[in-house]
Amino acid sequence: MSFPLLCAVGVLLAMWSFLRKRRVAAAWGTMDVWSAGETLRDVPHPRAARPGLARLGLNPLGQLLIGLNVLALAAGVAFFSAGRLAIEWSTVWLGAALLSALVVVWLNFYFLPGARWEWFVAEVLFVTFAMVLLTNVLVPLQYGALALRAPWADPWLARADAGLGVSVAAMAAWTWAHPWAALAAKVVYATFAPQMLLAVLALAVLRERERLWEFAFHFHLCLITTIAALAIWPSVCPPVFYGFQPTIDMTRVLAQIQGFHDGTMTVVSFSELEGLVSVPSFHVAGVLLVTWAFRHRRPVFVALIVLNAALTLSTVITGVHYLIDVLASVPLVAVSIAAYRWGGRRLLAADA
Repeated sequence: MSFPLLCAVGVLLAMWSFLRKRRVAAAWGTMDVWSAGETLRDVPHPRAARPGLARLGLNPLGQLLIGLNVLALAAGVAFFSAGRLAIEWSTVWLGAALLSALVVVWLNFYFLPGARWEWFVAEVLFVTFAMVLLTNVLVPLQYGALALRAPWADPWLARADAGLGVSVAAMAAWTWAHPWAALAAKVVYATFAPQMLLAVLALAVLRERERLWEFAFHFHLCLITTIAALAIWPSVCPPVFYGFQPTIDMTRVLAQIQGFHDGTMTVVSFSELEGLVSVPSFHVAGVLLVTWAFRHRRPVFVALIVLNAALTLSTVITGVHYLIDVLASVPLVAVSIAAYRWGGRRLLAADA
């Protein structure tokens, strides 16, 4: 079990314990409060009205996110069938358990209603559920996309880099020659997953409701787009195309990309999932979304700009991505922002 999942499970258990105590008290007509003497006592508490599901996250925008998950799942079934892939079901239990825990805690807000301020906690859980569900659907879908065996896009990606006057192989060689740069690039590159997790937690703690929903919208749209691009433009990646060793270990990633594309690998294990997307780079798109989510928090925004500028650079100087992969992430994020302003924001506002 990875550290982020351990943290998520711990948070869920703590949240369940806290909310169960409050809701049991509310259901029985009392609640715990602190008196002037700082002693805990019970006071009468009217039974809370059951909120509509829209107030707990299943609003028009939430329905759209669930709809996108359903479409992604349908595409996954089609891709796996076309590529004749199978799933090692014994490795699915961890993700299924986390998703089930999220649903159970979320339903707790509906069947045992509490105070209005708790509705936002339910929305946070709903958004988290939608994002975790999409991850559990689309990350395996990468393998189905590769199994469609579209021609490698590397020749034109390399030509695009050459037209920009960039050689990823030469940049990786420079990084190898400077150990401090290799270490720094590896560290900042590894901040991707923590940033995605902490962004949701921070927006929840700060009660940035609209920013949280906007982040979830962008996450769905950008991840779906990058997987669709992988099906059309699969890339064997610079290390294999140019024949050099990246400064970040990509042994399993490269083996999976080639294996699922040529048909020598046909079984997907959830315990060995990797990020295989090349163009546009979701690694870069994801941290751009994190940065954008905190644009109204200037100190955090500036810090994220510095960190993620370094992360973006690291994707190229380590040899992981072509430069064009990185550049393609910018219009992807820009289109997602425009789509949210045109449609996503209206769906969220409709709930008001």
